[in-house]
Order: sequence, then C-alpha cells, then structure tokens
Amino acid sequence: MIVRRLSNDLYIFYSFVFLLDVIHLFWNNSVLYIIIGVLGMIMTGISFPRSDRVFKILGVILLAAGIFFFFSGEATFSDIPLYFAGNISLLFLLSMLPWMNSVVKAGRYNKLLQSLLGSNAKGLGGLYVRSEITMVSLAAFLNLSSATISQDLLKEQLKKVNTKVRNSFILMATLRGYSLALLWSPLEILLATSIFITGASYLEVLPWMLLIAVLGISIDSLIGKIIFNKREIEESLSLDKGSGQSKRKLMQFIMALVLFLSFVVFLGNVVQLDFLFAVTIAIFPFAFLWAMLVNRKKSFLQIGLPTWKWKTNHLSNFIVLLLSLSFLTQTLNASPYLKYLQDPIVALEGNPLLIMLFIQAAFLVMTLLGVHPIATMGIFGGVSELLIGAFPPATLTILLAACAIATVPSAPYGLIVTITSVALRMNPYQIVLRNLPYSLLLGFLGIGVALLTLLIY
Repeated sequence: MIVRRLSNDLYIFYSFVFLLDVIHLFWNNSVLYIIIGVLGMIMTGISFPRSDRVFKILGVILLAAGIFFFFSGEATFSDIPLYFAGNISLLFLLSMLPWMNSVVKAGRYNKLLQSLLGSNAKGLGGLYVRSEITMVSLAAFLNLSSATISQDLLKEQLKKVNTKVRNSFILMATLRGYSLALLWSPLEILLATSIFITGASYLEVLPWMLLIAVLGISIDSLIGKIIFNKREIEESLSLDKGSGQSKRKLMQFIMALVLFLSFVVFLGNVVQLDFLFAVTIAIFPFAFLWAMLVNRKKSFLQIGLPTWKWKTNHLSNFIVLLLSLSFLTQTLNASPYLKYLQDPIVALEGNPLLIMLFIQAAFLVMTLLGVHPIATMGIFGGVSELLIGAFPPATLTILLAACAIATVPSAPYGLIVTITSVALRMNPYQIVLRNLPYSLLLGFLGIGVALLTLLIY
C-alpha cells in the first residue's frame, strides 16, 4: 500500500528535481549541479524496476559501457553525480508535453482529424494524399493520438477493402505522415535533442526542416497515389454535416500552432532563452491561455492535471534511457576510447557526404537493432565537437534530426510502430519492411538539404 502511494506521488519528487535544474540554469552553482546529479542517480534507481524490459536491457548496456569508459579514463568517483545531470532538462520537456495534448482534447480538436478524414473519397489514391497531409498538419500537437484516431477511422472506412491492401494503406499513410510532422514540431524530442547538442537556433533550422517535410509529403503522396490509385472505396463514412464547424476548428488549430511557434521563437531570440527550455516553459501557459480563449479552462484542468501526474509518474523508460545515456556520454568524453569513435569521422574528413551517409546508416542500423534514436543521438553528441568542426551547427542539426526522425516508421520497438502493430494485428517487422524504403528516402532528403545548407553557411 505504501509502495503504491509513493509510486503515485513520484511526480512531486521529479518536479522538485526539474525545479532545481531550472534554478541551475540561472544560477550556475557547482554544488547545486552535484545535488541534481545525485537526485538523477536516485531517479535512475527508482525507475529501473518500473521500466519496460527493452529499456532495462538498454539501460544496463549503457551503464555497463559507461562504467568501462569511466575506469579507462582519469575521472574520479566524485565526478559520477555530474555525469547523471546532463539530460534532466530533456526529461522536464517530456513531463510537460501532456499539457499540450490535454488542451487539444479539452478543445475537442482530436475530433477534427476524424472530420477531415471522414468525408467521402472516390479512390484510395486520393484518400492517401488527404490522409497523409491531414496527419502532417495535426500530428504536431495531437502527437500519438492523431495516429490512433486516424487508424481507427481508416479501418472502419476501408473495412470492405482487401485486408492486406487496407493494412498497407493505413501503416503507410499514418506512420509516414506522423514522422513528417515530427521534422518541424518544436514538441518533438528528437528535434529538441539535436538542437540541444549543436546549440543551433530553432528559427534558423525551421525553414529547412519544413522544406524536408514538403519534399517528403510531395514524393510520398505521389508514390501512394500511384500505388493505390486503381482501387476504389466501396463504402465510406460521411461526416460532412459538421464541415463548417470543422473548418472553424481547423483555422483555430492552425492559428494556435503559428502562435505557439512564434512564442517559442520570441523566447529563444528576444528573451535569449535556450531553445529546449523555451519550449518547455512555453507549453503550460500557452495551453492554459488557449483553453481560456476557447472557454475550455475547466475541462483543460480536469483532463490535464491527472494526465500530467500519470505521465510524469510513468517517465521510467525515458529516465532509464536518458540518464544512463548521460552517464555514458560524459564518461566517453573523458575516456581515451573516444578516439575510436572519432576515427571513422576523422578518416572521412573532407568528405561531408560520406560523413552524412555514415550518420544516416548508424541511425538506421541501431534502430533496426532496437536502440532508440535518442540513444544514437546521444552517442553522436559524445563526438559533437568533432562533428561541429566538420559542419556548421544548423547543418548538423538538420542532419541529425532528419536521419533520426526518418527511422521512426521503421523502428520495430518504437511506440508508434508497436501501437500500429496491435491495431492492425501485424508483426512489427512487417511494418518495418513496408516503411524501410521511405526511411531511406527521408534520410536522403535530409542529407540533400543538409548539403544545400553547406553552400549557404
């Protein structure tokens, strides 16, 4: 009973650690940073038994590698707490994301996706284009809920279509559209992490990420239209009665997205806050004001508070991954073995294209082996000084973010693929094989745009 009570109140402890990290951002005190690191170690210890098996295995591997690098270097035991403090700010961002999702639910914007996808369509080719564009437009705020809602609706709408064709359509349109939204969303942890590593400006990176998204939508929509164009829908849902209301909600949603991006850019460029911190602290006040403007303040708090508590209490997987990764990255930087990771990049010095292809291959291979892209991102963060020497910060951010996000539809143990495999009753690796060509394509688009930025920067 006591253990269960403590588990339900973990959000208080975690929030206290996040508060200390915010204080440290404005008051750079070494003792405070050590305290944060010690609390980070406690968080890791609490979270290990509560995390999923995959993350336990990954955490053990990361910690074991970190211990090996620790003893191979000249670091002392007093340095260990410092090594667990590095990624606390990423955890703070993750804990705040439920507030944005809660205002979307409170404002009933999750039903907007249903309305946009539910109108009549004559053929699968046209529906594929509409489905993917809708996913890209709304997944930036709706996140995973956009995928689950659209998959349920499309399953119903395509129930008379051949099962194999239907499943292929759904997993392509929803997963690919979802990943294209992540490329530019300030709420996406992979984009935020890449900016965190390189120190680039979000405003500087945003146009290029949007360019990758537009190219990805255009090419994949054309491919989907060609693949599915000959197939007609025998029966479709008709939700046109609320089309006027849907248009109003869509305009509200787009306006809110533009205002949120503007708010983040203001905090980063005018107030001069770190991008990651700017996004994190912008979420709750913006979501609260949004809820007030649409007269949903009460619903927002009723949905948001329990959701935030539950999500923060269940950060265990990310705590194990990110804090173990922080330990590994810091010990690696202090280890003589760092040069073995640097050697392939040094050997490719003067060949930016080969370095980019190496980075893309590393993300894809590690993802297929079950390693989360954040972990791979952290490994490259360990050699960030060398990479920044080879590329401007904006170019490196575009490269890391695009190559990491490109693997999302092809990650066999990723959350979105797992949700889709359950919804469609498919083996995750069947989904991976169907989306692997797309992951390669999106990665190449990212590399192409990154090469283009080299001509400018």
